[in-house]
Amino acid sequence: MTTGIVILGITAVLLFFGAAERYFDRLGMTSWLTFLIVLALIIGAVMPEVHVGALVMTVGGFGVPLVAFIILLAVAGKDGNMLRSLLALVVVAAVAVSFRMITGLGSTGAVVAFFLLTGFVGGAAAAGVAGDRIGAVAAIFGGCIAGDAISMAVIRSAEGGGIFTVGGYGIFNAMIIGAAAALLTAEAVEAVRRAAENRRIAADRLTAEAAEDVDVKEAEAAEDLKEEELMRDSDAAENNEDNNDLYGGD
Repeated sequence: MTTGIVILGITAVLLFFGAAERYFDRLGMTSWLTFLIVLALIIGAVMPEVHVGALVMTVGGFGVPLVAFIILLAVAGKDGNMLRSLLALVVVAAVAVSFRMITGLGSTGAVVAFFLLTGFVGGAAAAGVAGDRIGAVAAIFGGCIAGDAISMAVIRSAEGGGIFTVGGYGIFNAMIIGAAAALLTAEAVEAVRRAAENRRIAADRLTAEAAEDVDVKEAEAAEDLKEEELMRDSDAAENNEDNNDLYGGD
């Protein structure tokens, strides 16, 4: 859980000193609520496992993330994004189950590969499907919890039983890395959209300026043509007067 705790520790420090307050306020999460969730995750990560018969549950990898998921889903639902968040949850769960089946539980390397792959791929997928930062983070927590339980059930069923562990084998790190990856992906997508919008606005401004220049030039050309016609008419009138004086005068 070291990787996840380090990321959460950095986040907690930034929140405590107000450095990330504006960012989380913009997401629809008050800084104090975010700080409490982060603090609860850190405390849960160092708490002992809970054993109930053949069931083993980690507080940091299952209990606290479940509460965080419910809170985040409620916030996403308040913004009208619950359905997409739940759809993103299903996608993240599928990602978690797939990578757990591929990597297995056999070694430390397998666990590291699992939480890195699930975190980065699941985070990017959640950001793309949820369409909302809070909804994406909610999907990460809920999807990892569901995917962990499903994959563990499949593995233990194939093995014919054994200790059923939820919240272990790197799922905590997968959640934290996934949440960070989802937020970073959303920010990157937003930055690309802003850049494209700025380019479009700049192009429209240049087009408008070019059209304005053309209109000015056309107006100037029309004015010059009008002046030339007036000069021709004036010359013609003077010639007529001269002819009248020459042939029709006294």
